[in-house]
Amino acid sequence: MNPRHKIFAPLASSLLLGACVTAPPGADQPPIVFVHGNGDSAAIWQSTLWRFESNGWPRERLHAIDLPFPLARDDDGKAQPGRTSSTEHMAYLKAEVEKVLKATGNYAKNLPLPGAQLAVYATDPATGERRGAAAHSKTVGSDGLWGPFTAQTGVPYKFVISAPGYATTHIYRSPFARSSELIHLRAERAAAADKDAKSIVILTRPRGYFDTERDTMAFEGKALPGVPPTGAGVSNSKVKLMEDGVRAISAAFNGKKFTGRTWPTTDNHLVVLELTY
Repeated sequence: MNPRHKIFAPLASSLLLGACVTAPPGADQPPIVFVHGNGDSAAIWQSTLWRFESNGWPRERLHAIDLPFPLARDDDGKAQPGRTSSTEHMAYLKAEVEKVLKATGNYAKNLPLPGAQLAVYATDPATGERRGAAAHSKTVGSDGLWGPFTAQTGVPYKFVISAPGYATTHIYRSPFARSSELIHLRAERAAAADKDAKSIVILTRPRGYFDTERDTMAFEGKALPGVPPTGAGVSNSKVKLMEDGVRAISAAFNGKKFTGRTWPTTDNHLVVLELTY
């Protein structure tokens, strides 16, 4: 794997655009623009782009955009710092589509986090413990790029982000299946209401919602906290652990299990288990 990666401060906004995955027979494939939703980024389309590529779509004709301020306004008609109105979003989308049509290859960026320190470690799939020294490390520049990084297929990795004003964020990801340019990482902050916990662990599913009626899932062997018994609409579940010490912590989703490690909140650490696919 030799992708072009970015680290972002937690920002992200608005609609979705899909297309047929199978390439049109006997015809040139048109370019496709993938647009993330409120609070998301281009990384949401990572596995979708892989699927298009596997079905014969040229990678250079698949474009995923990043809205610089991707959270929608609380009131669309009132200006709000760090938020985007629907009118602003449509103007941005129009400009991006025009760029793609002109084949410039220029992409917008979510806001980077220059000066952030990144370290990447291979982990034991059963315990979440590090396997050896960092496989990759970098100080992030003003462009937000943190790669390239060469990963081993099927090996789980932990991404550790350290930056002033943020918790040291430990992201345990699903193993990489193939190369990608859309691996986005975000530094997190612990909520004031959670700082009484000994450790905070967030289970997140960036590509979709958890649905208790549809999915078979468990967090710490139990039902996911914060996920309702019926309906979808929640993509994060958080566990606040009140015991001292560092230990393995696991989640399961539709037959797939992955494991991370708890880290102490008192030392300003926060853990994310990312169900990527």
